[in-house]
Amino acid sequence: MRASHRQSYSMDLILHYLQETLSGIGPFVLLLGLLVFVHELGHFLVAKWCGVRVEVFSLGFGKKLLQYKHGDTTYCISMIPLGGYVKMFGDNFAAEVSEEEKSHSFIHKPVSQRIAVVLAGPLMNLFFAIFLFTAIGFIGDRQPAAVVGDIASTTQAYKDGFRPGDKILSVENKSVDGWTQLIDRISQSNEKELSFQVQRGNESIQISSRPEISKNENIFSSQEKVPQIEGLSFESNAALIGVPSPQSPAALAGLKNLDLILKVNEKDVSSFRSFKTAVIEGLKTGSEVQMEVQSFAEGKRGPKRTISLASSSTDFDALGIEFAETYVLKVKDPSPAHKAGLKSGDKIVSIDGKPVSNWTNILDSIKNFDPKSEGNISLLAMREGKNIPLQLVPEMTQLMNEKGQEENRFTIGILSSNLNVGPETVLYRPDGLLGKFSYGLSQTWKWTEFTVMSMVRLFQGVVSYKNIGGVITIGRVANHSYDAGLSVFLKTMAIISINLFLLNLLPVPVLDGGHLVFYGLEALKGSPVSMKKLEIAQQVGLMLLLLLMAFALFNDVSNLFSSQW
Repeated sequence: MRASHRQSYSMDLILHYLQETLSGIGPFVLLLGLLVFVHELGHFLVAKWCGVRVEVFSLGFGKKLLQYKHGDTTYCISMIPLGGYVKMFGDNFAAEVSEEEKSHSFIHKPVSQRIAVVLAGPLMNLFFAIFLFTAIGFIGDRQPAAVVGDIASTTQAYKDGFRPGDKILSVENKSVDGWTQLIDRISQSNEKELSFQVQRGNESIQISSRPEISKNENIFSSQEKVPQIEGLSFESNAALIGVPSPQSPAALAGLKNLDLILKVNEKDVSSFRSFKTAVIEGLKTGSEVQMEVQSFAEGKRGPKRTISLASSSTDFDALGIEFAETYVLKVKDPSPAHKAGLKSGDKIVSIDGKPVSNWTNILDSIKNFDPKSEGNISLLAMREGKNIPLQLVPEMTQLMNEKGQEENRFTIGILSSNLNVGPETVLYRPDGLLGKFSYGLSQTWKWTEFTVMSMVRLFQGVVSYKNIGGVITIGRVANHSYDAGLSVFLKTMAIISINLFLLNLLPVPVLDGGHLVFYGLEALKGSPVSMKKLEIAQQVGLMLLLLLMAFALFNDVSNLFSSQW
């Protein structure tokens, strides 16, 4: 029966992603088609400028679906939309070219012109990214606002005077447009004490804080250490609640473990902090608040419902509501937790007799399990107000962390309800034409550096090879970004365009970078690379490219299933 259930789940999962793939074909073709067109247009324009006869300009490979001939060139759209090509006269070293045709032949052009033709494709992708980011400057880019999220009282940020909800207006009397600019100002401080102008409610407050040099948590940065203010973050706890006592006012009103609060008295709430504030304010003006809630048990949204919570007190803790950080969101089947009987909505109270107050306590206790000295771990869970003792034996698991790194550690097969919500956002639009173009350049540089460092970290083994994605990943990203709006879709296109720029410059035969290596050697030695060496290199390069594509496709399929847990 269980095997049948798993087969049914797998089939549902396949059908879900098949439907998602089909619905995302339009955005995928639009995104990839434009990027391929721009790349091949670079080759085409420079080839024509150098006097090379272009015979075919194709979007896609395989059988030609649509074609139109103008002059010497046949323009076509082909069946397989995973690339494109420009077929130039005389691009085959083995072909014979008559004396009168050599002026139009690619291989008979000076090596400098051939380098220009090959380099034009990747460079067009880079220029296109600058254009797209500049266009986003005109449209406006939604960025994290410079608003402080939840910060622990033990951190430097809290001790220096920052509080959750603070809106940072300026640093050293220079206004900040968003969180990114704020972090840039801090990282450029050279450990000098900074003055922050902060808006807290209706008050304007001055805060002084000295950033300290510490390890850069951004592994894709070229800087290992940067000035930072410990604890300063825009992330906040989600409005996902736990109701530990079935006799509390919250439970009697109908609230349940893993309820997600959407509104309080018709006012939208996103974080647990804003939910708590809205409830206290509501109880101050009246003895009852109306809530719109939605179950999030098993990580799945249930139907919305309305709850009326009455209290004569404005003491939030007396209501019997807490942030669901130590509650189990989901239990993997099979897993040690599932075998022991742990369920979604259970609250973990203690592990091996030690009380837990946050998810880090739980994670550390399980990660540090020693199978040689400990036969199992004793876990105390709370379900419907009753304590349930459980015995579990953690298992060693290979996991991917939030930084894209693989790590082996002990797990019991649970997901935490310690969920964060995204930051408040602001629409950023640079001033003036020069400002928008400068934004386009800076964003292109930023994402180029990020992509280069991603490749470096991949080769260093810091980032897992499982992050390499193929056409399915591109299709999913294209579809989701398209649904998110024009600005997000253009940003996604710009980032992928930068990736194409860099990937095509890799010194792999059959890629533009490989051709540039051969032409560079030709320029140095004064004669072309021998035909035999060229053919062998092309075959090796093609094999490497096919293997990479197959590997990326394997990762795509594997990630479809692993992402469900």
